[in-house]
Amino acid sequence: MRRLFALATALLAVALALTGCAPIVSDGAETLNVYATFYPIYALTDAVLKNVPDAGLHCLVQPQDGCLRSYQLSDWDASLLATGADAIMLGGRGLESFEGALFDWGDDGPAVSAILYNLTLAGDGSDAESHFKGQNPHLYMSLDGARQMIESIAAMMESMDPKYAGQYAENAASADAALESTLSTATEILSAYRGRRVAIMNEALVYCAMDYGLETAATIERESGDGMSGEALQSCLEKLSQSEIDVVLIERQAPQALVEAIRAAGFAVAKLDVLSTHTEGEGFEDYLEIQLDNARAMADAFERAAAGKDTH
Repeated sequence: MRRLFALATALLAVALALTGCAPIVSDGAETLNVYATFYPIYALTDAVLKNVPDAGLHCLVQPQDGCLRSYQLSDWDASLLATGADAIMLGGRGLESFEGALFDWGDDGPAVSAILYNLTLAGDGSDAESHFKGQNPHLYMSLDGARQMIESIAAMMESMDPKYAGQYAENAASADAALESTLSTATEILSAYRGRRVAIMNEALVYCAMDYGLETAATIERESGDGMSGEALQSCLEKLSQSEIDVVLIERQAPQALVEAIRAAGFAVAKLDVLSTHTEGEGFEDYLEIQLDNARAMADAFERAAAGKDTH
């Protein structure tokens, strides 16, 4: 396992800063109720909490067609957290629009831990309003990034619940091995297409291109789940043509009319799962299979591009 002692120490420092120095579980506590904000955070936390008898895990936000970064915390969400959560796992770094509101609860609310702080994200580091500029918090789309996130989650859980620190560390090691194996398999699936040119039509998919050595030759800025028509669609198709791409990467919930328009213009399309449409109960093993399905979908699209047709 690629455990770097310096990284582990830094992550633990972040965990202590975000959750408070004192453990939040006493010897007499019955259950530590942990809420993860979105499904990908839930799935990775599920791996770390495996076989911990006094910990319960829940996913706060229901499946979303739109961009997770645009989700607004509802009164129902806030009530669930205020009455049922001992700890909240969030991505941070812009993934949750409501991050500040959770931290504002202070000592009156659950312990709040932001996983992505101290991790390296794609992007230019700016604070631009566009989701395609600035730091990209969708690191969970990268299997290699998920390995870093697992380490961060484990460090946070060990600081909050030291009674089971050994179990959290063991779970993190097991999850890391599973992620490494899945990345190896996915890389092999796409090995023949390394260096091929793709267009990105969803900000989360930047990490898919990075993981498998694909060249991002064009970026089309749009919100997840949104369609295109008229001048916007024409401009999109012209940009794709000028970029000499092999495949377009887009989220699987993209409007079918948009996908069909792109295919009609002669481009192969890979519809990928951006992990926003899943529910509590679909845990870490499901996350791994989703990543493999994404690799297969990209390989299939490259094959169709090579054959000069898109049949799906």
